Amino acid sequence: MYEIVNESNLTIAFDMDTELSQFGVFGIYIKRGYNICAGYIDSSDWSGIRIGYKELVDLYENCKGEATFTYILTGEGDTLKFSLDQKGVLTMDVNICTTWNYKCNMTIESLDQTYLPKFITFFKEFLEREPK
Repeated sequence: MYEIVNESNLTIAFDMDTELSQFGVFGIYIKRGYNICAGYIDSSDWSGIRIGYKELVDLYENCKGEATFTYILTGEGDTLKFSLDQKGVLTMDVNICTTWNYKCNMTIESLDQTYLPKFITFFKEFLEREPK
């Protein structure tokens, strides 16, 4: 587990599961107050992670934009989305709707931008584990 945000009222952690990671799948855990959202994001293959990572780096370098991690073949399903507007407001949207009737939608607004390099580092390390 890679704990990226650990504040009194907000915890965000990602996971590179050794069994699922070989397919470009990563886990996500968010706890805000008493609300918890957890699941995994399946991009269908590593190209989805590479695209999301590139978008995240561009967002950071340009101080605006969006970065999306989702099922690359359809653009639908479980999704993690980062956005940074002109005013510098960082927002993170998570939508997880797996089978077994579990559904989680959570938006974290006004997230401190200083966390962006930590998110980027996670995905950089994740990409380094891509099977060759």
